[in-house]
Amino acid sequence: MIVEWAKGVSSRFFGLQEKPKDNAVKSEFISGRTTVMQINTRNVIAITCSLRLSVRDGELARFWKWFNDELGGVSGTFKCAALGDKSYRFVEVPEPQDTGRTWRTLAMSIEEDY
Repeated sequence: MIVEWAKGVSSRFFGLQEKPKDNAVKSEFISGRTTVMQINTRNVIAITCSLRLSVRDGELARFWKWFNDELGGVSGTFKCAALGDKSYRFVEVPEPQDTGRTWRTLAMSIEEDY
């Protein structure tokens, strides 16, 4: 099931970097010959980014409620127009960084869902 991005949570990502994931397997034979084969029919894009959320306004709490209860953590798939028109999933649990009493920054690793 694909869910929409959390309501009432900012989708203004910053520091966004996109990079295709490695999609090849390399085999080296005893003879010295090396071959490389494509694993999947298309490359998947890996995204690293950050998101600044308000603690005081409850935005951070809404994100974690959405992440845990609606999305199902890293096993869930979501859509977010700010990232593009594909479906995405978290590679790992977002890592919060304390940036004061009223704001938290979440470092995120996301990838396209194949």
